[in-house]
Amino acid sequence: MMPKAPRPPKLKPHEEVLRDIMAALARAGGAGLSRVAAKRMREMLLHAGKEVEQAIAALDPVKEPASWFDPADSVTAGRLVAAALIAQPRVAIELVQPSYGAGVYAIYYKGDHPAYGPISGTETPIYVGKADPDSASAATPRQQGPKLSGRLADHRKTIRTVETYAKTNALAAGLHPLAIAHFECRKLVTATHAQMYAERHLIDMFKPVWNSETKICWGMSMHGDTTGRNNARPPWHVLHPGVSWALRENIVDSRPSTQIITDLAAHFGANLPYGSSEQIIDTFLKAFAQDPMAATTPVSDEAAENIDETIATGANGDEDDAPE
Repeated sequence: MMPKAPRPPKLKPHEEVLRDIMAALARAGGAGLSRVAAKRMREMLLHAGKEVEQAIAALDPVKEPASWFDPADSVTAGRLVAAALIAQPRVAIELVQPSYGAGVYAIYYKGDHPAYGPISGTETPIYVGKADPDSASAATPRQQGPKLSGRLADHRKTIRTVETYAKTNALAAGLHPLAIAHFECRKLVTATHAQMYAERHLIDMFKPVWNSETKICWGMSMHGDTTGRNNARPPWHVLHPGVSWALRENIVDSRPSTQIITDLAAHFGANLPYGSSEQIIDTFLKAFAQDPMAATTPVSDEAAENIDETIATGANGDEDDAPE
């Protein structure tokens, strides 16, 4: 006598609904959808996938953290390096001497230029940047080369250039010229490649107005590639004239100075500056915090002791699946 084939498991109503949905999705995948319809379907599935993950987590008797601390993760590494930069002392940019090492840096303004009043003297940098090493395999600051101090020296030279131009051309009354004495900086020598993660995090956190990513007053770090072309003059050089390549007649202002100042005011209104390093560190610490996943009522010892059995039961089937 031939043994009977095992009966397929009896599905509960909600299981039948889920199976029908999955079968319909499988059919849709091979139905020759148009590119637009296929894109829309992918977007819907991605959204549905997140909701399914949330439903799975809700059904699990053991809660899963929404985030976990991974020192090797690029975002976490960026936060750690950025926090280490804030721990460095602020020094006058005109006192930075040549030294070995690549890494990250932040430049701070403490002058009386009205356009930068909201951040003057605060812990919000006006510009942040990175200095890449001479070699991608550099294992020591000496092998990296004097890149970090070199970048700060370039910025120092640019600021001194526009300061001298303003004094020479009697622009002090109208344009509130920059002065090198009004700038400070922090710098941090890092292991090769760590500077990339930190710069990205610093820009996202502080939104410095001289960085091109904010799209407001960028251009200070440009070295000029406008010879023979009719490119627009970057906003930074509109507000702070003096660098020779940006004074050429073959380029025009990208925006009028009045518009740039208006944009700066709007930016500072939407992004309040950090008043103290303690406030910044608190922001870093909050970013590392995880959901405590605390229960609303005290958890019984019995529930905690039986949790392994509960998980095993969920994996192997429960009494509802027993044969009738």
